[in-house]
Amino acid sequence: MSAIAHEAGRLRAADTAPVSVGFITLLAWELRHIGRQRLLWMVLLLLGLAMLWGAYSGASLHRAQTAAIARSHAADAAWTAQIRERARRYAEPAESPVPYWQDPTDVAGFSRYFLRAQSDKPHLPLSPLAVGISDLMPSRLPIKLETPFGAEPAYDFENPRGLGLGRFDLGFVLIYLLPVATILLIGLLSTFERDHGMLRLIAAQRVGPRAWLGARVAAIFAWLAPATLALLLLSLLFAGVDATAAMPELFASAALVVAYLSFWAALGFVVVSAWPSAAGAISLMGALWAALVIGLPLLGSAWAERLGDAPTPVAYVDAQRRANDAIGSERDAIVTAMFRARADLAAATDRVAKIDYATRMTFLAPELERRLAPLRERQLAARAARERVSDWAGYVSPSLGLEQALSVLAGTDSDRHRRFEQQTRAYQLRLRDWFYPRIQREIATPTPRPPNSYGRMNFAEYDAIPVYLGAELPASARVAATLPFAAWLLLLAALLTGVALRRLRRWPTEL
Repeated sequence: MSAIAHEAGRLRAADTAPVSVGFITLLAWELRHIGRQRLLWMVLLLLGLAMLWGAYSGASLHRAQTAAIARSHAADAAWTAQIRERARRYAEPAESPVPYWQDPTDVAGFSRYFLRAQSDKPHLPLSPLAVGISDLMPSRLPIKLETPFGAEPAYDFENPRGLGLGRFDLGFVLIYLLPVATILLIGLLSTFERDHGMLRLIAAQRVGPRAWLGARVAAIFAWLAPATLALLLLSLLFAGVDATAAMPELFASAALVVAYLSFWAALGFVVVSAWPSAAGAISLMGALWAALVIGLPLLGSAWAERLGDAPTPVAYVDAQRRANDAIGSERDAIVTAMFRARADLAAATDRVAKIDYATRMTFLAPELERRLAPLRERQLAARAARERVSDWAGYVSPSLGLEQALSVLAGTDSDRHRRFEQQTRAYQLRLRDWFYPRIQREIATPTPRPPNSYGRMNFAEYDAIPVYLGAELPASARVAATLPFAAWLLLLAALLTGVALRRLRRWPTEL
């Protein structure tokens, strides 16, 4: 009888025990509640205006750079037309020949004084997403045959203070301001009941702390994430992005933004799981924002600058000056040794002192590069080490990682510029391989000058000069490069959410 009575009592207690409200029910209510908050719409309005302005700012810079590239190509075309006209006139009889450095029909003179060649880096369809280094590194490079290791940089002059501060672009809004919006919404909306002394009343209801606070943070995220993606798409379209041409990058950027927002929402969830006041929550999250967004990148940059033993820019320029002076004092001996090493020029060593400057540079420019090669290799090794550190630093500082990932999708990252420089160097070597044999052939077996000709008339192959053809990675490669970081952010968000849920096993003892 006692066992039967005990079981009956247990059943009566179970019938009268309150049933906890489920997470889904709370989430549906919180979605309606958060959607009526003026703070949410004010934050979204300010965020949207910032994104529109940022996208427009980046697109304006890139349109100006694209226009500059087009003007440069138009100027080169006009210059080539002028050269052709001069070559036609120089074929006419004249009393005396023109100096070689004024003669576009002389192959040596043309290679140094008339050749106009450049490489350019066109912007990709999603370039307004992030300015990256496109305001610091040139998008076009003029190429000369004797320039060591590639091209002479060309810059559109801008205010150096403005370059130092950086440009307000869409990437800036996503990296720096989107976390601030998340901090404000979670810090103010998740602590309202605590600041107004209502937690005791909520704790007395049929709801647990995990379900209640988790539903509040999830509702904030559920409003903020779609709104941010919609504003992102609107801003890019406003900036002139062709969505069909940039579809893979658009999906990847959306995934990155959602993952980044998930990280900050989870971090805010950990902070408010300690039941702080609004001031305490915002202060702590603001401190974490400053540490992750500003502090860690500054420390990492200071440390990366000490990697490697690359010479300073001043030391490299000084070494180049010394090498130029040494080569200048030994120029005839250097060229003579090169003549003797070649069967086609060995018999012409007596002409070493008589060859013109442009022809002599076909021998001395490679020699200068050979002497500067150790310094160049140290520079490249140090640069590669810093890039590796930067890649791993993105996993420590999410803001830095997002900046790199957005730049990759936009085509404004340092890796793409490095490939551009490598392709420029390859193009310079192609030009050398094309011009140098033609120039040096004139030493031993010069082309006879036409009688009474104003020009030298040993060069007229203007249409056969190699042109620069840059190659780009496919969109799939750029997207694949960003997916590991997005996965890392989602993993961090999951771990932080687990920490917050563990802390919310029970209501605080003092409400």
